[in-house]
Amino acid sequence: MTDDTLLPFDLPSVCRKKITVDFNGGTQSSNGGLLLLREKERTLGVCWRLANTMTDRRDPNRIRHEMFEMVMARVSAIACGYEDANDLDRLRHDPLMKLAVGRCPQSGGALASQSTICRLENAPRKTEAARLCAALIDQFGTTVRPGKLEILDIDDTFCAAHGGQQLAFWNAHHDERGFAPMHIYHVASGTPVVAILRPARTAKGTEVRCVIKHVTKRLRKHWPNTRIVWRGDGHYGRVEEMERAESDGTDYIFGLAGNAVLDALMAETADNLRFHHAASSGAKLRTYASFFYQAGSWDRPRKVVARLECSLQPDTGGEITSTGMRQEVDIRYVVTSLKGSAQHLYEDVYCQRGQMDSVRMPGEEDDQVN
Repeated sequence: MTDDTLLPFDLPSVCRKKITVDFNGGTQSSNGGLLLLREKERTLGVCWRLANTMTDRRDPNRIRHEMFEMVMARVSAIACGYEDANDLDRLRHDPLMKLAVGRCPQSGGALASQSTICRLENAPRKTEAARLCAALIDQFGTTVRPGKLEILDIDDTFCAAHGGQQLAFWNAHHDERGFAPMHIYHVASGTPVVAILRPARTAKGTEVRCVIKHVTKRLRKHWPNTRIVWRGDGHYGRVEEMERAESDGTDYIFGLAGNAVLDALMAETADNLRFHHAASSGAKLRTYASFFYQAGSWDRPRKVVARLECSLQPDTGGEITSTGMRQEVDIRYVVTSLKGSAQHLYEDVYCQRGQMDSVRMPGEEDDQVN
């Protein structure tokens, strides 16, 4: 195909009105949402904060694109669905992209090209990447007004890697290479606090402690009088983090993997639940219990909450029953430093992670690594 444009031509007049057909569309753009993004950036200043955090090592006399302009252009492109920096070779001439960055849509110069954006993305060093994370935490701390107690959710999600990307790691569960970026969200508002790019492997206890320690320390500069509670699944219920939280004055509620010792402690409760379930007409029956438990690697006993649920499941093996169904008790454990009843801590505090997942996951799946 060629880029030839058809010449305009006239049609017969209608009611003495001249009609001309012209195929030259002029200056157009399909990225109208950039206007809303620009106004939000003017209010929050996220890109401005990130740009001021990054060190500019270029020769000041040869700079054509300011740091803020490049960061804003890259963020705007991602927000419009252009994940690859290659798209900037075309978007650099987009009138609304120029307007979002702060240049005149028509007379303003072209924005940074793909090669310039690529150098920008590879410029930050390890310490500067850490400062960028700190800048995001500061952005959150200054824009969200805290209460006396705030809960922060920490979780990770898998994102497949395409090509030989740095930090990509083989994940046996997903059977492919990828990343497992760590996300931290504020529960009350659903606001993201920070996202940390990392390999697709289960975080070690020292890594979990390091991340939570630095985020907590940074947040306390903005929230000095707020009680912070960390919430996560079993991947984050590590002894290193629990010891840090107990010495630092923060609280936690984490999932805890079951084992033979815990199941033995709940054996009598499970038998009692089976009896009451058999006598009831309901499909399922739940009960809750709390007790203190000390694992071999723990230096002290900690409060554990257990949720037991009895239900009828198809009998697929062993002795054949008359109904073809058998009773089964499912037990889930949570370790916490919080006070309260077992049911309240499990249902009203820990299980609210599911509500956050429904808010968080669409954004993560769209473009989490970027």
